[in-house]
Amino acid sequence: MSSFTSRSFVLVQYLAVGLIAIAAVEYFKYSTMIHYDWFHCTPTYENVSSTSDVQKLFSVGGPSCDKRGEFKTIAKRIGRDFPVNKQRKSFCIIENKSLDYKHYPVENGNKGEPGYVAYIGTTHDSDSMLDLKQICGESDIFNI
Repeated sequence: MSSFTSRSFVLVQYLAVGLIAIAAVEYFKYSTMIHYDWFHCTPTYENVSSTSDVQKLFSVGGPSCDKRGEFKTIAKRIGRDFPVNKQRKSFCIIENKSLDYKHYPVENGNKGEPGYVAYIGTTHDSDSMLDLKQICGESDIFNI
């Protein structure tokens, strides 16, 4: 009977370790969901002006959001929000060269300046395209 109780005790220990591991993973998933902005770059749309159709898109975030992450987030957001050949849009992406490649400006909720800014306008609206050309300056304008 002694071997049966020792085996069942070992089984209970393994079950406890397994449940603790599952609980740790679930807690990590919950905490990253709550603090999403800390781990990811958050894209934000703003209107350039009340009279123009042009929108400003930028991305800021926590310590893991450097310029590379900002650029990837902006490109993904444009690709998801504006399906190719369904909504005719034009955009340019401008780099903020005054910021270092790795910048971690998270202090008291201040995420600092974005490393990249995209401007998006409607292709079939001539006023929007003129505004977009003026804002983008020497940057390339892409059409989707």
